[in-house]
Amino acid sequence: METYDTHWDLERIFDTVRLLRNHWDRRDSNMEFYTLGKTVYLDGNTPDYYSCQAGVNQILLKHFNFMYEDLKEMLATILGEPVFFNHDIALPGFHVFPSDPQFLSMYGPWHVDLPHNNLGLGNKDTQAYTVAIKLPTGGGGMDMKINGKEVYVSYEEGKMYLHDGTDVHRISCYKEYQPDEFRITLQGHLVRHNGELITFW
Repeated sequence: METYDTHWDLERIFDTVRLLRNHWDRRDSNMEFYTLGKTVYLDGNTPDYYSCQAGVNQILLKHFNFMYEDLKEMLATILGEPVFFNHDIALPGFHVFPSDPQFLSMYGPWHVDLPHNNLGLGNKDTQAYTVAIKLPTGGGGMDMKINGKEVYVSYEEGKMYLHDGTDVHRISCYKEYQPDEFRITLQGHLVRHNGELITFW
């Protein structure tokens, strides 16, 4: 796990995510869990996933182009080569969790990241990253299993957390509940496809 400062305008990103609420996809009927953007792990290799090409990808590019340019530049600096989008698949997008007391006792499922396999992109130079945009009072983070031990990675707003995706991990539960707060993160993956590093969700 490597950590990097983004120096992004987090309030601008947060305000824009909320402005686009009509474009959030609700992902669970029993809890406040949304995405802004399509994602392989929830939508699968399906027509609904590929609807992003003419749908939510265009919305994301229109409203977050400033962020995406910074993202590609930052990843290129870290990785030592250019990083590209493939506009046939989903752009990096957002997990959105409005505060809900259920999250005090709920976790994401344990998993490893295999979206590149689901899309047939190969498995060379794969990585995954999270950027914490907005965190609730109790913070937010990720649980990981490393060498047989469970480790809690506490997020800080504005930081990118880059890892290879092969350690079993999950979204951690809330540590404290306060109403009218948000846990918002930018999520993305990397893979080398046709010789180029691409980032997607």
